[in-house]
Amino acid sequence: MNTNNSTAQIQLFLSVFAMSLPTLIVCLVAGVVILTKWRQASSASLWALLGFGLLLVLCFASPIGMVILQPWLNQGGQLQSHVWVYSAFSMVLSVLHCVAYVFLLVAIFAGRSKAGAAMPPSINDR
Repeated sequence: MNTNNSTAQIQLFLSVFAMSLPTLIVCLVAGVVILTKWRQASSASLWALLGFGLLLVLCFASPIGMVILQPWLNQGGQLQSHVWVYSAFSMVLSVLHCVAYVFLLVAIFAGRSKAGAAMPPSINDR
């Protein structure tokens, strides 16, 4: 695939972006829910908005990164450098996904008090 022309780059972007559509939809719906429930738990809402917002940004960053990298990788050169670039790009995306999940995990516990937290029932209580 020759990605030097704009049509091929748009096709590449759309094909990679299509894989992110379910995540994009979930992030947009989550953003609406978070903003409508902001007053009930503002600290948790902030962390959740950060998490889903980062995931939303990654829905666009991944295909844009692929479109930017593809022409350079098609120029030829050593296979080792190409593998390194793809690996580095994938590693950065993976780390950013992990950061988003940490934000969402913090959102689960943000604003909870230790004394008021409900304890799950133990096996002995049954």
